[in-house]
Amino acid sequence: MDHFEQLKRMTAAAAEPVLANDEIESLLAMFAVVDADGLKPTDPEWRPTYRLKAAAAEGWRWKAAKAAELISSDLDGDRMSAHQVFYHCQDMVKIYSRGTATTSMSGATN
Repeated sequence: MDHFEQLKRMTAAAAEPVLANDEIESLLAMFAVVDADGLKPTDPEWRPTYRLKAAAAEGWRWKAAKAAELISSDLDGDRMSAHQVFYHCQDMVKIYSRGTATTSMSGATN
């Protein structure tokens, strides 16, 4: 699985409040790091390497910000109050903030 799809899963991007594809791309860009060979993300030979857990934590922060604007409503067929969505997002921020693993296309995810 590529990093884009992995981050979409880590952030439940398709679930309300939704993270758009351009937001996922922005998160990856924000958390791109030097690869195992010491190449920077701006180097043409750079192997995509990211701090995915940090990117996921930030993605959940973005979702929490969106949830703060919600009014209690029917989300995905389940009645949830806006504050429940907000607090769930905050819980996910805490989970992903515990680790700051770096992953590359050839490396394992921690």
